[in-house]
Amino acid sequence: MRNLATRILLFLVVTLTTACNQSQQMGNEALSLCDKKATAETVRLYRELKEKQKIGIMLGHQDALAYGNNWFLEEGRSDVKSVCGDYPAVFGWNIGNIENKELKNQDSIPFATIISYVRIVEQWGGISTFIWPAGNPVTGRNSNEKLSKDAVKQILENEAIQKQFLTSLDKVVNFFNQLTDEKGRPIPVIFQPFHGHNAKNALWWNTKSCTADDFKELWKMTINYLRNEKGIHHILYAYSVYGDKNINTFESYYPGNDYVDIIGLNSHWLQNGDLNEQDFIRELNRDISIITHFAEKNDKIPAITSTGMEGIKISNFFSEYLYPVISQYKLSYILFEKNAWNQEKHYFIPVPGHPASEDFVRFVNYPNILTCKDMKE
Repeated sequence: MRNLATRILLFLVVTLTTACNQSQQMGNEALSLCDKKATAETVRLYRELKEKQKIGIMLGHQDALAYGNNWFLEEGRSDVKSVCGDYPAVFGWNIGNIENKELKNQDSIPFATIISYVRIVEQWGGISTFIWPAGNPVTGRNSNEKLSKDAVKQILENEAIQKQFLTSLDKVVNFFNQLTDEKGRPIPVIFQPFHGHNAKNALWWNTKSCTADDFKELWKMTINYLRNEKGIHHILYAYSVYGDKNINTFESYYPGNDYVDIIGLNSHWLQNGDLNEQDFIRELNRDISIITHFAEKNDKIPAITSTGMEGIKISNFFSEYLYPVISQYKLSYILFEKNAWNQEKHYFIPVPGHPASEDFVRFVNYPNILTCKDMKE
C-alpha cells in the first residue's frame, strides 16, 4: 500500500509540475503578444508559429482553395495540392471591398465562402492570414487612389473622414467576428493592415503619401479600435514591407512592439521587372537578413508574407535559387502570391506539366519545408 501511495504521489507531482510548466510557457508567450488580452487559442497559434519556426518554414499560398490556374471555386481543389499532393500550411486571403458592403472581394470570392475556407483550414491545422486593401476614405475609391495624397492625415485630423474610416473598419470587425469554429469559438488568424506601405505603387497609406509619424498613428488607432473598442482578441498583427535598401525607412515606419507580432517581407519577381535572377536572389538575401535581425532584436516572428517569381520562367527556381537563400534563416512561413484564375500569365506556383513543376515538388520535399500534413504532427 505504501509503494502504491508513493507512486500515486509521484504521478501527481509530475502531472502538476508539467501543468505548471505548460501554464508558465503559455503565460510567457502571452506576454510576448502585442494583445495582452489575446484568447487562449491565439496564444496557442503564436506558440505554434514559434515551435514550427524551430523545425522549418511553413509553405503558404494566396487564395489557395478559392481558385488557381484556369479554375475558380472548385471544391477541394488547390494548385499546390495538384502538383505536390498536399495543401499548403498557410492560406492567404484578401478582404478588399468589404468596406463597400459588397458580397464579394476584389477577386470575386464571396466573403461567406472565405469564412467557410477559414473554418476548413482551421480543422486541418492550417493558418489563415489576411490583407485588407482598404478603399480611400477621402475619395471613396480604391486603395490605389492617387487623387488624395493626405488621406492618412485627414483620417487622423478630420472628424468626418475618421468616422468614415471607422465605419469601414466596422465591416472588418463584423467579418472577423464571423470567423468561428464548430463550437462558436473565434478562430485565431493573422492580419496585415496597411500592407506594403513602402511599395512602388501609390497606395493611399504609402510612404510617398504620409509621414512616418502619421502612418504609425493610423496603425495604432486601427489596432486600438479593433481590440479596445470592439473586443477583437483573436488576431496576430503583421507589419509587412517590401525590400528596401534604406533600413531607416523600414524602421522609422515601424508602429512599435505593442502593436506588432510578425515582421513580414514582400518580395516579388515580376515579368515586367528589370531584375535578373542574381539580382533578385541577392536582394532577397539582403532583405531577409534585415527583417530576421529586426525580428530577433524585437522578439517578433519573421516571415515572408508575399513572394514568388511571376510566370516561373526558370525551371529550377525553387530548389536552386529560392531554397538556398531562405534555408539560411529561421523563418515562420513563406507565402507565394496567387495563381490568378483570370490572368493567364499571373501565377507563382506551377501546375502539373509546367517546366518548374518537378522542381517545386523537390522544393516541397525538403524536410524543413512544411505543408498542411506537417501541421498536426
